Amino acid sequence: MGKINLELAKEKGLINDNDLIYQKMVKDYKYLLEYYLSTIIDFSKYEDMIINGNLYIGKNIKYSESNEYLKLNYLFLVNNLFIEKLDETDLDLLKNFNKDNISSQLIDLVKRTCKNVIKDNYFKGEYTDQVYSVCYGPNVPYNYVKNDSLVFRFIYGKNLIETSGDKFIELDKKQTSFINDVVNKFKEEVYNKTGLVTEVLIMKDIYSK
Repeated sequence: MGKINLELAKEKGLINDNDLIYQKMVKDYKYLLEYYLSTIIDFSKYEDMIINGNLYIGKNIKYSESNEYLKLNYLFLVNNLFIEKLDETDLDLLKNFNKDNISSQLIDLVKRTCKNVIKDNYFKGEYTDQVYSVCYGPNVPYNYVKNDSLVFRFIYGKNLIETSGDKFIELDKKQTSFINDVVNKFKEEVYNKTGLVTEVLIMKDIYSK
């Protein structure tokens, strides 16, 4: 979990006896961010690459509800979102968010603020411009990314065909190489269209299909 500025969140009325207001507004902001990204990036193109790659890469189903707007099988936006950084005008806009009526003002809000909202930079009681690594998930090296990154997970399931021994090893190597290639193309496009450094954490969930 990222470092929320609790004092600022309370001051802006986002957290009281419980943090349900904060949680709801984070979900709403995430929905808007995913919606905005979907208007400039064809996510389905990358999903189709995986499905049509003939490498028997299973779909993930366990984490299918992790996205708010995007309905994908492999890619999931996982950033911590620090909405307490929004000013009062933007917070008022976000409070009136309606999925059935996404205004140009709301899209503009996300475009203007997402670079700051995704940045995990509240450190030792103050905001810092320092760039450092933060962990998304278990404390292992491959879960660390820079604190100003747009962060996705690429999660895939077990193989769609049964293999063993050398055939399993060979298929696994081909899948890893292919997924890395798709992910790198995805990261490049997101960066080119948003200016945000993008990281994709790759995870195989053997319990998914």
